[in-house]
Amino acid sequence: MSNNQYSKELKGRRKIYTDYDFVTDENVIEILNDSLIDHELNRADIIFLLDFESGVQPLVRDKVVYPDIDINANLNLASQITEFNLGYFWGNPFAIVQKSDKLPAGSKSIVDNSAIAELNNMYYAENKDSKDQELARYVEICGIGYQMIDIKRNYDDGDSVFDLVSLNPLYTFVVHSKNVRREVLLGVTYSVNKNGARTFTCISKDKVYIINEQKQITNGQSKTKLNNYQFGDRSGEMNPLGEVYIIEYERSFDRTGCFEHQVDDMNAMNVLQSDLVNDVAQNTQAIWWGNNFEFEKDKDGNQLGVQSGQWIMTKSTGGGEKPDIKPLVLQYDYEGVLRNIQAKHDYILENAYVPKQSDPGGGSTTSAMSLSSGWSATEAVACKKFLVLKKSFQLRNKLALKAIKKSPYIEPDNEMLKLSANDIEVRPIRQKTFNLTEKVNSLATMLNCM
Repeated sequence: MSNNQYSKELKGRRKIYTDYDFVTDENVIEILNDSLIDHELNRADIIFLLDFESGVQPLVRDKVVYPDIDINANLNLASQITEFNLGYFWGNPFAIVQKSDKLPAGSKSIVDNSAIAELNNMYYAENKDSKDQELARYVEICGIGYQMIDIKRNYDDGDSVFDLVSLNPLYTFVVHSKNVRREVLLGVTYSVNKNGARTFTCISKDKVYIINEQKQITNGQSKTKLNNYQFGDRSGEMNPLGEVYIIEYERSFDRTGCFEHQVDDMNAMNVLQSDLVNDVAQNTQAIWWGNNFEFEKDKDGNQLGVQSGQWIMTKSTGGGEKPDIKPLVLQYDYEGVLRNIQAKHDYILENAYVPKQSDPGGGSTTSAMSLSSGWSATEAVACKKFLVLKKSFQLRNKLALKAIKKSPYIEPDNEMLKLSANDIEVRPIRQKTFNLTEKVNSLATMLNCM
């Protein structure tokens, strides 16, 4: 069977929409059924990308010559690109700080700073930094990721009053309206039992529905009279937050992963690398060709074959012809193939905005080296990516504050109750040491001009 089945056309994860403007008890199951179609298509792409990053990268060509020598060499640049993004963009936690005390009007820096410090403590109690790394892996590989904020049911002293959970995009999605606002109407996450049956948790602004595989709402009050042999229709339970509390994160507006655009090039490079390694193996185990010679015979007249460490005895034949002995090999231009592999390697990393990991050398200035090695482009792309993700971080803070205000474990005079999402700013922290020399030189120049 051809390995071309492993090549896949990827265009980013689909955004899921519904024709309805509101979610009700009557249409929630229809919305779920319709949205599962797009989710399954996204799910197939996500499985492919997660497998590809983990090293499942079969060659997209068949080995028809020497099929017994078929070495699959996988450089797995997908993992390198992912790990770089996880380290550079997500390696330091995002800071939650006080916005300027001039904005919004009337804010009090002392009160807000104290409240934000307490909010940070609650995030710390929920292991936000570790859970953000879990989220980051899905966002970078799959292009989308999900988290959930909910009021904590089982509270102990010192805990956060809300739960922060990172969700697997294989089992989570959100549904948007088709109106001009494109607002989130429904958040869905589900589990699968050992028999393959799914249980869906569907969260709208008003209610939380638990729906089984038979598409029946199983929680909330009964809407019909029940007897011992009927389930009856149920209405779901009220949503105390009044918001869809599943947060969708998008890495980019085309909802693609960090190496997704380079999958075809990585497949081509794996073929190049594998063919080079196969050629070395085939030359090592080459078939020998001989002309105008005979093998030695033993005392019984049986012809001896080629054996390791033995000489092949030849003799001239009639007509003065000389015997020829040589291996059947194809002479590769190894230097050219290696240059081609290295060029393809650098091309993939450059298009994925991964800077060079070695010193380019030469006598260039720091600014020129930063440009040539790719760090400037990497930083520009990272700034753009944060602006795309920022709305999701702001929504997370908004939901956390709502959960705090709805929690029965918060004292009525707690300063966090006065805090609004607009008082909080989310800031990325990146170790941009690559241009440290440039900054020092600029500072020295400015000081000399004073």
